[in-house]
Parts: sequence; C-alpha cells; structure tokens
Amino acid sequence: MAQIVLDTNVVAKLFLKEEWSEVAVAIKAAHIQNEVEAVVPSLLKYELISALKSKGFKKEEIKEALEVIRDYAFSIVELNDFVFNKVADFAEDYNISAYDAAYVALAHHMGIVFYTADDKLLLKVKKLNFVKHLKAFSI
Repeated sequence: MAQIVLDTNVVAKLFLKEEWSEVAVAIKAAHIQNEVEAVVPSLLKYELISALKSKGFKKEEIKEALEVIRDYAFSIVELNDFVFNKVADFAEDYNISAYDAAYVALAHHMGIVFYTADDKLLLKVKKLNFVKHLKAFSI
C-alpha cells in the first residue's frame, strides 16, 4: 500500500466545499479502503483547528472534525530530531515556513509523495519532484 503525506489544506477540504474538495474526499476513501495510507505530522491537528476556525467553524464543529480525523485513522507522526533538522534545512533553503517545511521534510524522510493545494508553496518548492498538487492524485 502506497503512503502519502497530506497537507492541512488538503485535509481541511474534507470539511469545506472548495476547489479540489472532491479529490480530498477520494483520498479519504482510498485511505479507508486501504488503497493508500495518509500520513500527517502531529501539527496537522493544530493547523486544522486554525483553518476551520478561520472559516467560521464553531468549537463543537471543530471538535467533530477532529473526531472524524481520528476515526479515519490517518497515520499521525511525531517528528524526530533528524526530521526537525530537515525542517530547518527546507525552511531556509526554500524560504518557506517551518510548518510547511514539516510536511516537506516528513515526505522527504519517508521517501513518499506530499500532496498540497497551496500554490504558493508549490511555486517555492517546484524543484522537489515529490511535492505535488492535490489535483495530481491518482491511485
């Protein structure tokens, strides 16, 4: 089974009606059917809370979304010191936030594809062939 890293903006599309939401739903379905394993760093939960709050979700709706993420059983990874060092490298080398660099570093460390819908991030890391736009997802 293939593993993939998902950005918070991809996971948030499970709860928002936005462009590419249907692809995020397809990834969720593939994950549930054990066709792919969705991997995320533990900071995803913090970022998801912020993303949903910024879209007007109330605290109970946010808590329900967190329960849904738990129920989907995404693989939540705590970054070790080696990966944190790579976070620093990617953040500096590509002029991206440490938050974005955490996803990039995790995918790099695991040798798997990282999917995002963040066009600004994609532009900055375009040299990294393992970072893909959400629309490129296929099984």
